[in-house]
Amino acid sequence: MTGAGWPISRLFRLRGWGCRASLVLLAVSVFVPPCRVRSAPPDLPPSPLRVIPQPKSLVPGTGDLVWSHNSPWILQAPAPDARLWQAASEIFGSPNGTFITNAASDFRLQLGIPASATFPTGPHTPAWATNAEGYFLSVHTNQLRIQSATAQGAFYGLQTLAQLRSSGDNHFHCPAVVVADWPSLTFRGVHWFPSASGAAMDQRLIDHVFSAFKFNHCVIQCEAARWDSHPEIAMRNSISKPALRQLVAACRQRFLEPIPLVNLPGHAEWMFRHGQNTNLIEDPQTPYACCVRNPQTVAFLESVLTECLEVFHPQTFHLGFDEITLRGRFPNPDCPFCRAAPATTLMTESANHWADWLAARGVGTLIWGDMLLGPGEAADATSAKTTLEATGRRAGLAKTITIADWHYVWDADRRSLDALHQAGFPTIATTWSEPVNIYRFSQAALASGSGGLLQSTWAGFFPDERELTREINQFAAYILAADYAWSGRTNPPAQLGYDAQAVFLQAYAGASTNRLN
Repeated sequence: MTGAGWPISRLFRLRGWGCRASLVLLAVSVFVPPCRVRSAPPDLPPSPLRVIPQPKSLVPGTGDLVWSHNSPWILQAPAPDARLWQAASEIFGSPNGTFITNAASDFRLQLGIPASATFPTGPHTPAWATNAEGYFLSVHTNQLRIQSATAQGAFYGLQTLAQLRSSGDNHFHCPAVVVADWPSLTFRGVHWFPSASGAAMDQRLIDHVFSAFKFNHCVIQCEAARWDSHPEIAMRNSISKPALRQLVAACRQRFLEPIPLVNLPGHAEWMFRHGQNTNLIEDPQTPYACCVRNPQTVAFLESVLTECLEVFHPQTFHLGFDEITLRGRFPNPDCPFCRAAPATTLMTESANHWADWLAARGVGTLIWGDMLLGPGEAADATSAKTTLEATGRRAGLAKTITIADWHYVWDADRRSLDALHQAGFPTIATTWSEPVNIYRFSQAALASGSGGLLQSTWAGFFPDERELTREINQFAAYILAADYAWSGRTNPPAQLGYDAQAVFLQAYAGASTNRLN
């Protein structure tokens, strides 16, 4: 390649889960002294409101709710949730929260004059209440209420409130509004590389961008980390395991499920840095792919993957498997382990082996999809030489593996997703930096029934804040991907009504993005 939340298999079973799970109603109840009401002038319409991702329904009201920085608030829930508590404290701007156990098994967050609320059930239950990540936000001049079936949904309600809310000298205010919202795609992820110099940037992205715009997964490509078992391949800017562990914890703190990515067997230059491990190279003339049948390769990868599992404790692991035959000979006719096998056998055999190895540890498997596609099956990223070869690979690969189907051209369509679905694979549509690519392929994901969208980042193995200048288009693309994946909106990028780059920079800086200019 030019460069998951629940286990992926379980994730797909939960799509359209309805009301069968126990309901959680989050009502952020901030009980304040009588709120000071500031109504909009009667001769002026309310300022237009912008929320990204665009909610399914947003109805402005009249007036504002105003509360002070020390206002008390109440969270009612079946059990405490530290992540939700922290988010409510930050967004309400007050540490004065009270937790109440809710015997009705729902979450309630409420601010201002208390209002009675029940969680909707029955044949006419609204869509937000039947979705694990849906929420309902109601703001009036004397109270605010967030309701959700889960703590995660309530967290997303708070993120919407954070965009609508403004702050004054010693108070916050939010325009009256009613929002009913839920995601269109279940998996909404961002792929990125960590580095020692970029850890502070990554933390800021997690706090101010990824979680704020309602992503729920981070695919962290970390093969270049400093592994204890193989210090010989570390680079000067390789992230340490403690720092990587901090990023993993930061993701989970913000309801972002971290997925490690260790690329094999192609793009395996990371194994051979500083001239090391040359005995593991499939084609010694081109140190690009590793020899998948060499027992020493298997032992090397087991040691790295085991360390990675200890850092992430993931539910899903991304193993790469893209562009395996891009460079060098795979198989190498001189390789004593692989020379008798075709590339298709080597690929499927290796992928199935590692999927079984991960499954034995309770972890699902994700790989890239280009090696499973042939000419004419997509607009780009078709690495199989023929459709017959691609079909054979799809037939030989375990159907428990989820395919991250990446296509980066502007005219990406659903052909590849349909082919993969027909072969029995769950999929995640994967996009890059071209705005029309993100728009079109997100629409393809929705139309084909794909499980979600993954926004990839290719800004080098060791990116840091310098890339915000050099690769700003890649970072601005996060906003577009978040919007399309959650909202499912059909407007092309030119009709969204905002500048994604400006929105990203405001959010990254911690500034409000709540009003249209």
